[in-house]
Amino acid sequence: MQQELSTQNWYSLREFNSFLYDIRYILLFYVLGDFITTAQALSVGVEENGFLALLIAEFGVWAFFVLKIGFIFVVYWFYKDIMSSSDSKVSEMWPMVRGIITFVGVFLVVNNLMVMWGNFGILQLLGILQLLGIMHL
Repeated sequence: MQQELSTQNWYSLREFNSFLYDIRYILLFYVLGDFITTAQALSVGVEENGFLALLIAEFGVWAFFVLKIGFIFVVYWFYKDIMSSSDSKVSEMWPMVRGIITFVGVFLVVNNLMVMWGNFGILQLLGILQLLGIMHL
């Protein structure tokens, strides 16, 4: 016996699909890109984030992926809250939030690639440049 989708369930499914499309770059960079490059970078170095290092050491790298998926559900809750607001200033926050999370994802992926290929990360590079007097932060 197959259950038919009610109008409410259909709307919720469409809304969630719309959300997934809206966060496609977050999924690409922050979730998949960071997970894949972190998993690969662990063969070259160690996780610098103490919490993540403990999580991965205790439960394996897939626990990190589960954490990322959990974060997506938090973002979805935030998205629904913002989009259901009648205040236009609140609903205008979503593109900024989405952009910040995407930027963090790109930053993490680039950092992990630098660790894999150069044995140093972006923040380490900035520290080195600062020591050499090339950058003044």
